[in-house]
Amino acid sequence: MVVDTPTPERGAATDPRTARTDRKILAGALKLLRESGPQKVTIEAVAVVSGVAKTSIYRRYSNSEELLEAVLEQVYATLPPAPPSSGAWEDTMREAIEVLFEDLGKGVALTLLQDPHSTTSEVLRRKIIRPRMEILRCLLQRDVELGLIRENVDLDVVIDFMLGASYAHVARYGSLGQDWPARVHATLTNLVVVERA
Repeated sequence: MVVDTPTPERGAATDPRTARTDRKILAGALKLLRESGPQKVTIEAVAVVSGVAKTSIYRRYSNSEELLEAVLEQVYATLPPAPPSSGAWEDTMREAIEVLFEDLGKGVALTLLQDPHSTTSEVLRRKIIRPRMEILRCLLQRDVELGLIRENVDLDVVIDFMLGASYAHVARYGSLGQDWPARVHATLTNLVVVERA
């Protein structure tokens, strides 16, 4: 899944030039977010990347945090809706990994690990990470209720194993590879699924 370039959150601009400027600002902020992490999403950096004057950006956003929050809100708005109750947790797991590693980039992961108590990290957790992980947890819980996953399995630890393993794999090899979500799913399934006689 690739998150589209965000569109302005603050209502549709009637002037095409204004709408184009809004898109350039948010696209520049998203580029910085993906490549370098949220700490690099500053008004000054977005002005350089987007080619939009700082004064134009400040007319729309009073500070870097507000701009970052607008970009994250747009990223969150473009995520697919929660899967239906019959959805597969492997698909949701794959989507969560793609959002965290491919769409948002490694800079986001580094920020969450290096500065977990910052305002930026809290916004990332609230807007992006917790919603995706909650969907995954609900699907795992559904499988517990269906008798597919053992009742005594700590689902939060399963999710942490999934994300932790993904971060470790990127640290070791530089990327996840196409088969990574399937490998994680197979390994976790062997650990948590109820064995049928």
